[in-house]
Amino acid sequence: MTNPATIPLQTQLLHHIMQQASEAMIVVSAPDLGILEINQKACNMIGGAREEIIGLPLFAVECSLNDVFFWEELKLAPILPQARVAESEWLSRDGRSIPVEKRVSSFSEGDQVIWIIQAEDLTSRRRMMQEQVTLASQLQSSLEATAEGIMSTDLDGQVVNLNRRFGSMWQLSDDLIVERDAQQMFQHIGTQLRSPKHFEAVLERLRQDPESESENTLQLVDGRHFICVSKPEYLRDRLVGRVFSVRDITAIKKVESDLVDALNMAEQAVHDKSRMLDALKISESRLRRLINSSLIGIFQGDMKGHLTVANEILLDLLGVNREDIIGNQVEWLTLTSPAYHAAHEAALKELEKFGQAAPFEAELTRKDGSKVPVMVSLARLEGSRFEWVGFVLDLTEQRKADRAKSEFISVVSHELRTPLTSIRGALGLLESGAAGELAPKIKHLIEIAHRNSQRLGTLVNDLLDMEKLVSGKMEFNQEAFDLHALAEQSVEANSSYAAALNVHYKLAPKQGQVMALGDSERVMQVFANLLSNAAKFSPKGEFVDISVRPFENMLRVDVVDKGPGIPLEFRDRIFTKFAQADGSNTRQQGGTGLGLNIAKSFIEKMGGTVGFESEIGKGSVFWFTLPIASKPS
Repeated sequence: MTNPATIPLQTQLLHHIMQQASEAMIVVSAPDLGILEINQKACNMIGGAREEIIGLPLFAVECSLNDVFFWEELKLAPILPQARVAESEWLSRDGRSIPVEKRVSSFSEGDQVIWIIQAEDLTSRRRMMQEQVTLASQLQSSLEATAEGIMSTDLDGQVVNLNRRFGSMWQLSDDLIVERDAQQMFQHIGTQLRSPKHFEAVLERLRQDPESESENTLQLVDGRHFICVSKPEYLRDRLVGRVFSVRDITAIKKVESDLVDALNMAEQAVHDKSRMLDALKISESRLRRLINSSLIGIFQGDMKGHLTVANEILLDLLGVNREDIIGNQVEWLTLTSPAYHAAHEAALKELEKFGQAAPFEAELTRKDGSKVPVMVSLARLEGSRFEWVGFVLDLTEQRKADRAKSEFISVVSHELRTPLTSIRGALGLLESGAAGELAPKIKHLIEIAHRNSQRLGTLVNDLLDMEKLVSGKMEFNQEAFDLHALAEQSVEANSSYAAALNVHYKLAPKQGQVMALGDSERVMQVFANLLSNAAKFSPKGEFVDISVRPFENMLRVDVVDKGPGIPLEFRDRIFTKFAQADGSNTRQQGGTGLGLNIAKSFIEKMGGTVGFESEIGKGSVFWFTLPIASKPS
């Protein structure tokens, strides 16, 4: 190393100045760019020792391609009238690229020219610039992401910044946005307002008082509503402009309007509900009076059979107080006789399936233990799957009337039967000539009287049979008998009646084993009724066909006529008491209207069924079935 004492003063002074400089400095020779001197700051940036760097070419430090063109240009005029500034990149010993800004000046003495390079590390400056760019980008993104339209202006009326939402809310054209003239934008905004003068007055007040704030609701001509808030903008306590913030509150206004409408509707609904409740209370009061004044007991229950409501009629019928029933989980079955429990359970199942149940008879047990015959009907409450209402009709008086009627019919029938039998026998003898030859007119009158006595006898017998069936006194003997043989006997017994009407019976041949189980005497009555009916309604000269055959594990008897058929409106009540399809025709043919009802009751008591099939103008088929006997008796 050269002894410092031998270094000229100027060189020592240059070295001292370079070492004390705040910037990195390198001195290179022109034009070969060899490094003559370097200060410690430059060494620290490069990461090398002064002794290692001095003598190296400058391109060992600089690594930018632009530096080549820069120095080539300087070589053309090495002596610089003023410093030249350019950006460069230095290469550190660890391979890092360091951005720098270099200021190059020249110094010459004689023929020797040197260039002095002052360099500033740009890393921090670029980082700050990048941070500012990032911050500005984030600020702009925030402005764009906000739900409000934002515009800021300076004191000269120029738009400094605005986000896209502001432009779209006010439908600003690209020309307006580019020109950045706040006054023109406000004029455009005024054309979209329903009250532009009010908005102009607000802007004028803000111009008069730049540090004031404002908040206004703006209504646009297209129906939208905005809130516009304006506040002054400061930079280090110095007023620099104004910020306008606009929010679209159309949806809020719509909600407010809807809420007002809903409130009005709710108030109206409350008023209507109050009126409905009053009307409902009046209706309920009337209904309660109606129910309690009804002649029918009414009650309400659930699917478990518990009673929940009962009117006064039912309470009186049971001989109990309301407190004894309601609220005590009283079951309907506890109020009825055990013999009728099955009918009630069946009605509940029918109720659950169809919503209503057919009426059924029952017997209520009063509080004092007495029994009350009733008719009960159940129906499910509208809109409920678990509650039903029941209606109870007291049959006490009806049963009394039935008994009185039965007793009357029984007495009258028995009182009539004995003298009627004598009268019919006497008339029969007279008609047969037992008392000698009668004059034709007298004989004709005797024949009429004899037929009417027979008809009256049939009526008395039917009435007696009906009374026995109703009272349960009719006895049936279960015995096995040949149903085809019984049909032959019936045909023979009724053939004279059919012959008088010029009608004939035709019995089909026997088909296999036809042993039936039942009461043969009652079956004879059924045959007599069906055969006489078929003969009565058959045209003269026609045949009535009778057949006996096995049918679905039963024995079936068919009686087929070729009469006029049964009218449609009469078919659903043909088996009821005193049923007659045509009063005039029936009177002409004769009949009581009880025969089919009695026949149906007889067959059903013996375990069979009765039915018919009919076609208007072609005739009818009346049939009945009986169980097959396992073995003849």
